[in-house]
Amino acid sequence: MKLNKSLLALLFGSMQLAAFAQTDFLYGLLRKPSVGTNINTGQIFLTKLDPNTDVFTQLSQTSLAPAFNLTGAALDPVTQNYFFESFTTFLSVNMLDGLPTAQNTMSNPIAPSYFDNFRFNTSDSTIYGLARRSTSTGIGQSNGELYLAKINPATAVITQISPQSVGQIYVGISNAINPHEMVYYYSTQTSIVGLDLYNGQIYSNQTITFPQGGSFIDNYTYNCADTTIYGLVRMNTAPPLTFHLGKIDPQTGVVSIVSQQPLPYPMYSANGSSTIDPINGVYYFAASLPGPVVAIVGVSVTTGTVVSESIVPTLNGSVLYYDMMRHSADCFEATPTRVNPNNNGAGLANASKSALKVAPNPFEQQFTISAAELIEAITLRDAQGKVVLQQLANSNQLEVETATLQSGVYFLEVLTTNGIELVKVVK
Repeated sequence: MKLNKSLLALLFGSMQLAAFAQTDFLYGLLRKPSVGTNINTGQIFLTKLDPNTDVFTQLSQTSLAPAFNLTGAALDPVTQNYFFESFTTFLSVNMLDGLPTAQNTMSNPIAPSYFDNFRFNTSDSTIYGLARRSTSTGIGQSNGELYLAKINPATAVITQISPQSVGQIYVGISNAINPHEMVYYYSTQTSIVGLDLYNGQIYSNQTITFPQGGSFIDNYTYNCADTTIYGLVRMNTAPPLTFHLGKIDPQTGVVSIVSQQPLPYPMYSANGSSTIDPINGVYYFAASLPGPVVAIVGVSVTTGTVVSESIVPTLNGSVLYYDMMRHSADCFEATPTRVNPNNNGAGLANASKSALKVAPNPFEQQFTISAAELIEAITLRDAQGKVVLQQLANSNQLEVETATLQSGVYFLEVLTTNGIELVKVVK
């Protein structure tokens, strides 16, 4: 079978995207504070970090903004854009050259509002967050209102999803999206609240409890690899802090501790800056070291131990900061598994792909791919994005010989007449 040019272009594009998504880079904002000003203002540059080499590469040659919103950031692996807010402006930045691709004042046609705690949902390529506003109830009095909302990064127009307010208060240092269940999570002072991404209604609301000890769980984020929300569990409230890597069950509100020993840092950056490398199972956050020194710390989600510590560079002896990190492969392959309750599942993206099966997984000498559509070609990559196997096909079932492959995690791209689906497989 000979591939035509359009098919070759499709395969090449998918391979480029997969290779980008599987790079082990963190993207975030490097801050160079202005002298004598608040540390949240100054010069801001899109910068990537390779935690394997501890190398920070500044992508933006000129400052993007004087300040940014500490509660949210987003990364789109398809368009390769990074998103953040500066005051009332929403910025899209090209992740290859660090240049803005869009920069507009945010607006909400329904009512003036802020847009906080936002993240990119890979399963429907949408940026979700909380639209908040306050309503005056008299002199010196007001009621807060919260709505699930989404934003168009090209225009900065906010679209309200919730038909009515879902709450009055939120914590600006914790939020997560479960792209499989299509649920957005945020915290009040005492509860973890899930909002249905399909209709903006409250999906769950559980009181947070700490059976193993603790007072707060901060900087939490969802791990697509094991469908778990991880965060930092604070045992006390005043520095020096004692804290562990932990996880929370949003269906019960129960927090459990992963790190058997406290993480060896006196302080961490309490903002929306947390992300997970789902391939290697590493949770990243920013911590303070004695000195003062700032480091980006990687912690194993399996053992709770520190596996990397990248020291943020200084400038003329001044401390720089690196915040709002997002990992390029975070939830890259996600597709919804819960149907849209509003229209009998019509909003379930890529629902037809659920018929594709790979078995056995984990595999040893071979595995079999079965699909409802015609399989045209496959590409298998290792965890570093290197192509280890390519095969053409013209059937609904394909056997793949894997005896020569080493044990490890692989990513399988299956091209069918319905499109491309990515599947993580393990030998």
